[in-house]
Amino acid sequence: MPFHLDAPTLSLLVVGLVFAGLQVWWIGSLMVRNRRRQGERPLSSQQFRRDLERIFRQES
Repeated sequence: MPFHLDAPTLSLLVVGLVFAGLQVWWIGSLMVRNRRRQGERPLSSQQFRRDLERIFRQES
């Protein structure tokens, strides 16, 4: 039984491949972002205090 690709089947396959590629790209970018966030060092107490003071000054 030969497999024939008619126009609707071919267009559905192309759209499916595009969406699959977008999903792979999206998941990859999320993994890179999460890996980057986990690699950040925690703030020292001085840095934390400075950031808090800056935030409270902006709210006033």
